[in-house]
Amino acid sequence: MTASVLRFLLLVLLLAATCTAQEFSPDTEQEIVRLVNRERQSRGLATLVVDERLIQSARKHSARMASAAVIGHQLPGEPNLSHRLDETSLRFDASGENVALDADAAGAHKALMHSPGHRANILDAQFNSIGVGVVRAPQGIFVTENFARRLPEASVAEAEDKIAASLNRLRRAAGVPLLNRVPAPDLRRQACEMAKNDKLNPRAGLTSKSSGSVAFTATDLTQVSASLQRLKTRSASAFSVGACYQSSASYESPVFWIIVVTYF
Repeated sequence: MTASVLRFLLLVLLLAATCTAQEFSPDTEQEIVRLVNRERQSRGLATLVVDERLIQSARKHSARMASAAVIGHQLPGEPNLSHRLDETSLRFDASGENVALDADAAGAHKALMHSPGHRANILDAQFNSIGVGVVRAPQGIFVTENFARRLPEASVAEAEDKIAASLNRLRRAAGVPLLNRVPAPDLRRQACEMAKNDKLNPRAGLTSKSSGSVAFTATDLTQVSASLQRLKTRSASAFSVGACYQSSASYESPVFWIIVVTYF
């Protein structure tokens, strides 16, 4: 048997072992989180909260890397990070990912801190949550760190309630009559149509009884007042709200697509 053939057989055996000898390592994952938060605390940054959804997504990616015996942010046939996190139902508007292969948690952390892009993720002030996935394999530990700026959880119905409350809060502050809210289920469908078309429709929901409308997108429902200014003093007696939480060609991460219509 030639040396080249022997090397080839050894490589095949190593890859086979990689695919069959994987195991997750929760203790190592927790240690890496501790090291990341220690770095942030030492610089006056807020520590990151562990999110189980980020852990599960990170573990899947580490398992893929271990099976393929490669390190990368997007393996063949795999969605990119934003789409992988979308699948977890996490609400977020910023994300980042670190990957590494090393002997242990300390070695992986040290290597990532010496890589400018990875270091930037660890010390990014906008992130508030983390999930680490570690897979042990013959080569060492495959590490994925998922970072995100997690947004407050809100269903579509809750989002509509928040927007309705914001509109009447603006009107109260402006000294004009508050509006009665009336149901309009079709507005949700039209909001999702805007997301599907990746385009706001300023005339969505308008009828002969409408006195005005606005259509906009939002990631943070506490910051919608500017989008509602046009309706703050609009002459009306009632209004409806429709929302849809969806990604689009322009928004890799899902956002709320919103329609508000006022009526005479």
